[in-house]
Amino acid sequence: MLRPRSEERTGHSYRLHPLAAKYETPEAMEAAFRAALARIQAGDLPNLKLPTYHQAPPAPTGRPKLQVA
Repeated sequence: MLRPRSEERTGHSYRLHPLAAKYETPEAMEAAFRAALARIQAGDLPNLKLPTYHQAPPAPTGRPKLQVA
């Protein structure tokens, strides 16, 4: 999640980082990734700080436990 600069903010507004968003087509995703990487290199967009895994996280087993509050 990205929080816009104070002069760009209206209330409690946030944006999803382009490298973590969902796209309708692989082409749209690739175009967004290319633009995001260029913005990261230019210093206009923060890079995602992802954890380094020495071993892949375990795959989920069984059905997810979804509950409605």
